[in-house]
Amino acid sequence: MAQRFLLKWVTLLYKLESWLVHINIVVDTRTPERTWGHDAFWMAFLAACPDFPHSSWPLWNSRISLEGAFIESWTLTEDPEDSPALITNHDTIRAVIWTEFQRLAAECFLYSLVAEP
Repeated sequence: MAQRFLLKWVTLLYKLESWLVHINIVVDTRTPERTWGHDAFWMAFLAACPDFPHSSWPLWNSRISLEGAFIESWTLTEDPEDSPALITNHDTIRAVIWTEFQRLAAECFLYSLVAEP
């Protein structure tokens, strides 16, 4: 089951990466869509590569900067002991990110994208 969810995150990651690279070329970089896309990309990246930034990880397209509210909150905190990047359990990381991703998706959609169990 966990492997299936990992593959879904990886698929989402590469789709968002492709979309962001395209939108960075044709759209003003200060648009809400780009800001949303950066947060969604980094959520998918961390869910697919939960050891980031403490271990090895695949390179992402260099046209996607390491910026956005989500990735900055994940990696930059005033108190390093409170950093979510210190979470080491992959399932916990993905659960935290899933909650954040649902919140982010709700900003764009008027209805729930996910049925509650």
